[in-house]
Amino acid sequence: MNNIGHQLKKIRVNREIEIERLASLSGLDADLITAIEDGELDVQVSTLAKISEALNCSFSIGDVSI
Repeated sequence: MNNIGHQLKKIRVNREIEIERLASLSGLDADLITAIEDGELDVQVSTLAKISEALNCSFSIGDVSI
């Protein structure tokens, strides 16, 4: 599991948000979110921005904060 995927899953689980709910809130496919959380896909910045907005949180990738 990649670092971003691990962070995403941790926040989602801590907030008791199901993947389907996050998908609905972010406008993304639940399978895409699962693949990101499982480290099967690298997350694009635009996708991470949608997830961050839906979870009302921020992520950092190197020197970039979203």
